[in-house]
Amino acid sequence: MKHALCMFLSVILHGEALAEAFGDRVADYAPYLNGQPWPKLPVVTYNESKSNIWAHPTSGQSSPTIRIDQDSEADFSTIILRCSNGRVFKTYCDSAPSPFSVEVYSGDFNNDGVPDFMLVKPGSGCGLAAEYSTGVFAFSEGDTYRFTRVRAMGLGVHSLAIDPQTRSFRLIQSSFRTAMSSDNRYHSFWVHRFFEWNGVGFCSDSKLSPIWIQYLNRPNHEPTKLLTPKLKAEAWTENSDFESSIEW
Repeated sequence: MKHALCMFLSVILHGEALAEAFGDRVADYAPYLNGQPWPKLPVVTYNESKSNIWAHPTSGQSSPTIRIDQDSEADFSTIILRCSNGRVFKTYCDSAPSPFSVEVYSGDFNNDGVPDFMLVKPGSGCGLAAEYSTGVFAFSEGDTYRFTRVRAMGLGVHSLAIDPQTRSFRLIQSSFRTAMSSDNRYHSFWVHRFFEWNGVGFCSDSKLSPIWIQYLNRPNHEPTKLLTPKLKAEAWTENSDFESSIEW
């Protein structure tokens, strides 16, 4: 209840009436690496060529397409990946409507030379709650694809990073917390965690600690100094929806 109330108050205090694209707010609080934005994974943004069909912007005939089917009798959406050779792969996603458009990105997430995909299904809430999203990932595995779904807030291209040491893909998963801080006041924070793909699922990168960034009336990329490790742990466990796994 306290978490929800603080989210509501943040909506009022931070002027949510301003028009924003999905994920813009989280991008304004993205973590930096050594004072600079994290290196981004090169991706291609797919265009919605027909209703609920997304295609490569320049090579639509020779590249896979992504389609979302929403059966009126179903309580989920079907995601259909169709390759240029006619092969079809399917998975599922939530079907809640959203004021924001679905986004589809393609890139080589697992370094095998074959296009992988991330479909972002925005949430259906208002204010900060609208940042809740589902990311549907399709990772190439030889002549097939492995799907997984992740929960995060404000997923977008800013969530797809490259570890500069290993040159491998890292997913920056963002969530939101309110916490009693060292100044004896409650403040709001974006919490960013780093995940790597192990071939089967996403696992937390033990070499990179979560980064807590205070939610202010301006963009902010500096890790907060208001929270001790103990205060972070208390704030995290109070609302630990993302604690055990980000996948479903």
